[in-house]
Amino acid sequence: MKLTRDEEEGTCVTGEREKAAALMMACRHLPLPFLSGPCQRKKMLVEAATSLEKIGDKRSLQQCQQLLLQLNAVTAID
Repeated sequence: MKLTRDEEEGTCVTGEREKAAALMMACRHLPLPFLSGPCQRKKMLVEAATSLEKIGDKRSLQQCQQLLLQLNAVTAID
């Protein structure tokens, strides 16, 4: 069964959205020992934001940007 172009694009968008959501969840919920520090969390959030911007998910992008701001505030205090 061959996918049409619209179906392929829909699959790509879904994959990007799921990947971004997974990155954001990992940054929110994984304990510090599982990640190598704030730098790794920031890279994950930037990757998620890039994906969300590419697919046009403004609401999730705003949530991701909020997480980045919170992370920057925490690292500025440390």
